[in-house]
Amino acid sequence: MILITGATDGIGLETAKELARRGRPLLLHGRNEEKVEAARTAVLAVAPNAVLQTAWADLADLGAVARMANDLRARLRRLDVLINNAGVYMRRRTLSADGVEMTMAVNHLSHFLLTQLLLPLLKQSGDPRVVTISSVAHMSGRIDFDNLNAERSFDAYHAYANSKLANALFALELARREPRVASNCLHPGVINTKLLHAGFDMAGAPVSEGARPSVYLAVSRDVQGVTGKYFDHCTAVAPSPLALDHQLAGRLWAWAEDFVRTYYPA
Repeated sequence: MILITGATDGIGLETAKELARRGRPLLLHGRNEEKVEAARTAVLAVAPNAVLQTAWADLADLGAVARMANDLRARLRRLDVLINNAGVYMRRRTLSADGVEMTMAVNHLSHFLLTQLLLPLLKQSGDPRVVTISSVAHMSGRIDFDNLNAERSFDAYHAYANSKLANALFALELARREPRVASNCLHPGVINTKLLHAGFDMAGAPVSEGARPSVYLAVSRDVQGVTGKYFDHCTAVAPSPLALDHQLAGRLWAWAEDFVRTYYPA
């Protein structure tokens, strides 16, 4: 079973379609039931025999993320792949239901919590993989622990870049902490999605191109056992030096862990 967050449009939906064409059982996540059912219909249109399950939670609400994860732990015997795909680009500073700047909350903190809660299911798989969508924008990111909530200053692009650096730090730190789970992150390319339009007001490559690295890392035998890498167009490349900073990764991990434990102890 492969779980894709943000599977209701863009790269997530295209990833679901391609994996369904390949006969992979999928669990589609979206913000609400209506969006997930629409995605389910879209996937079945291209892969009528697809084996699909659905789940929904607003990733801006960690309580909803925890409830969804606990429901999945009750429903599933194992999870083979988790694709942390969902993401937002916020033009204005907005706080999540938990009081966290929305870009960091959705792009990083929700996926941190979800991954932690689903690790027991992943460890039941013979080839567990976690694929986290970062971005080349992570090269511009900085983790300022005095401004993680953008309480001192907010810039939309910097908030996005910082969250993408957090994604890379998380993926590589997960690889170090969980050697049985292949954890990698990727840059999907400059892809024609609503996030690209919202953040950069420009067109990009087709979503089929953006889905290719996620599909590759999720199911290709070429990367079986490969972990702790950053991929660009299905090729492992060097990430930002900050993404390789073990001390920074550990500090960010501790911050996220303390935050989710405070609100939703496992």
